[in-house]
Amino acid sequence: MTLVLVLMTVLGLSAKCDWSTLKLQQWNERNYYKWYVSGQVLDDTCVDYMFMVYDFQTKKTDTIQDIRGIVEVQFNVKGKYKLYLKVWNKCEKCDTAIYRPIEIVQFPNAGVGYSVNTTDCKKYLFKMSNIKGYSLKDTCMEYYLMFYKGPWMDTMSQKEWDNLTDYQIGMEYDFPDDDFLGYTTTQIADFTFKDTGRVLMIAQWWNKCIKQDTFMFRRLDVCKSGPTSNVVNLTRPEPKLIGVYDMLGRPVKHIREEEIMIMVYDDGTSKKIIRK
Repeated sequence: MTLVLVLMTVLGLSAKCDWSTLKLQQWNERNYYKWYVSGQVLDDTCVDYMFMVYDFQTKKTDTIQDIRGIVEVQFNVKGKYKLYLKVWNKCEKCDTAIYRPIEIVQFPNAGVGYSVNTTDCKKYLFKMSNIKGYSLKDTCMEYYLMFYKGPWMDTMSQKEWDNLTDYQIGMEYDFPDDDFLGYTTTQIADFTFKDTGRVLMIAQWWNKCIKQDTFMFRRLDVCKSGPTSNVVNLTRPEPKLIGVYDMLGRPVKHIREEEIMIMVYDDGTSKKIIRK
């Protein structure tokens, strides 16, 4: 759930046009991107602009409609893309452009397991799996575990807690600071809980070089009574379909014939289909 803010300012000048106040701000969280263009130069009624996205996989360029200078795109296919912002002054006959490279990656084999100390049930050893295709010595990959405990989970019935999905956690829980227990920053990490009871854990794999990540939620019952295995390999629940998008991430209501659609599920995975 890392949110990245990148600020780019165009400093290019020409004999007729001054683009020095033009700014392009970018936010991205996983495969969801948002851009915002601003600057005093845009107050000039002679100045106009246009957003476009180039898909290196299909070799196609699509124009993206903005709302008051803001555009939002969800990329659901792995690969490289480029945002292209063209700005021109129709009165002075001059223009400029800003480019932003985008790379969407996947995180196959993401998973986390843990073991509980045999003499102290509050002591855990966690191990986050290595992402397939990345070397163990890769300096781009970072690994985080974050732990939360509070009233939101404590007031649930046992059935509600046992059936809690990633989608419910993401939609209903605000991750307040008061519930935060701590975090780890290594792929294999020890963590000792101060209290017993229900704990919510977030595992995050973060590629800092291309600013892409994936994460998963897990439920822990610290020192829960009753027979349990000391070693638990956590697996994702059966994913649920949460949206259907076209190749540029625009939501569609109906699956159209002879057109590639992207099915997005609540565990962060996606599937490409085409209806004949």
